[in-house]
Amino acid sequence: MTISLPRYHSAPFVRTSRLARTWAIVRREFVRRARWGTLLAVGISFTAVILTVTFDVEFTSFIGAVTAATYYGPYTSPAWPLLTLIVAATAGAGSIAEDVGSRAITLYATRPIQLVDYLGGKAAACASWIAIAAILPGVVGVLITATLALPSAEVALSALAAFIATGLLTTVFFAGLALALSSLTTRSLYAGAAIFGVVLSLYIGVAVVVGITGSAYVPYASPVTDVLSVAHAAFGVSGTPPTDPGASAALLAGSGVLLTAFAAWRLSRIEVVTE
Repeated sequence: MTISLPRYHSAPFVRTSRLARTWAIVRREFVRRARWGTLLAVGISFTAVILTVTFDVEFTSFIGAVTAATYYGPYTSPAWPLLTLIVAATAGAGSIAEDVGSRAITLYATRPIQLVDYLGGKAAACASWIAIAAILPGVVGVLITATLALPSAEVALSALAAFIATGLLTTVFFAGLALALSSLTTRSLYAGAAIFGVVLSLYIGVAVVVGITGSAYVPYASPVTDVLSVAHAAFGVSGTPPTDPGASAALLAGSGVLLTAFAAWRLSRIEVVTE
């Protein structure tokens, strides 16, 4: 009989990839933001945009030719900026604020995950909800009218591209704004109120200043005006937009990137103590 010492061994430790860790944050954050406020705002956006697009195209097909400008209708309604603000506030206000307030950020920071992965996951989840409200309703509306054979294929593709381009710029700016303001506080309620306050204050303040001074440069300070100018040009609407569409597009994209960079800087200032 042979007596030998037992041999114990374990499987080698395999660290998950950065992409897998980031994707885990995206999944968790996306599901976490599927609250009644977000879902209600998204549902109203789909209903309002689809009904507006379908009615406008159907009515125009009886009296004349349908063009890409026919699809511009949803952007003329005051409900559009309000619904976008609601989605941005409910989906992004608590992205960073809740983690900082509960100190869950320390758990993220002490694990093998980099700051850019954490922020990238949060940004992707927030941007996904905003994109669902800002892009998909218009896309669905175009597909419905195309199925009914109301516009030509060229017009449908032009309207589809216009909705996507305008929606992407809207998503970049509002996601960056939500992340930046969420990084400034530990209360999601404060961040949500700040999102409404900043956008509405700029929109109203710009209108007042322009009415007094008549300046052609002040309207660029309002993100709502910038988005409307981009949509005005993307859909080929006749007339002069309130601001230069190219400059407004660059301002929206640049502001979104800078605001996200500010959120990254704020996160880098958080001190994590480990043993």
